[in-house]
Amino acid sequence: MPNAWKSVDRIPPVEEGEIQVWRLELEGNDSLMAAAMPFLTLEEQERAERRRAGRVREEFVVARACLRLLLGSALDIEPPGVLLTEGLYGKPAVFQDRRSISFNVTHSRGMILIALSRSGDVGIDIERIDSSLDIMEVAESAFHPDEVASLRSIDSPETKRLAFYRCWTQKEAIIKADGRGLSLPLTCFKVPLLSSTSLPIEIAEPSGEPGKSYILSDIPLDAPVVGAIATDSHDCGMNWLNFPLSAFSRRL
Repeated sequence: MPNAWKSVDRIPPVEEGEIQVWRLELEGNDSLMAAAMPFLTLEEQERAERRRAGRVREEFVVARACLRLLLGSALDIEPPGVLLTEGLYGKPAVFQDRRSISFNVTHSRGMILIALSRSGDVGIDIERIDSSLDIMEVAESAFHPDEVASLRSIDSPETKRLAFYRCWTQKEAIIKADGRGLSLPLTCFKVPLLSSTSLPIEIAEPSGEPGKSYILSDIPLDAPVVGAIATDSHDCGMNWLNFPLSAFSRRL
């Protein structure tokens, strides 16, 4: 679905009933880290310096700058002035002048995705398919037994590996939307192993009580990258957007 992604000249407002998903690829954009660094706070710049030099540091700096530019635009404040906090389980959040917006960030080997919503919690995850990973060992330790059985039933090694990564990113997106991270067992809900579009997934709480329901969708990406997005808002439309590099030339 390459045509799902739209290029824009400027960052548009985040509307009610809309989830914006922004994409930026570092490949071929080697000068972005220098352009992005001024948008970070001093504390974030120090955190960047403590990260391993190279792609790891670059992804952190550019992703945080993109996030600050997007939130600054949505909240009508300068990017370094966006007050980022953390929830009980460490999920980043923003609340400014009684205005709030849900967001989530993921990046993998040079691709950065950021989701924004005014209508509910969001979680997003991408992974690049690793042909060397022992997928069944990971699945048996982390997936629901029904998911493991479904995975074992797939004969084609390529299809099985793709199904594993779809399952993994879908589960990661849900626990990131939920906000409890890995304190929420991956076995307390089941996701499909194949493609999903606007599919509701209900979490079974460890207490046995009914949990929240999340809408799960695939992200239109080309192999070998797989991604998923989850939200607790059941009536939001997805807006797939390429991050405008011109935003980095904005004056502070």
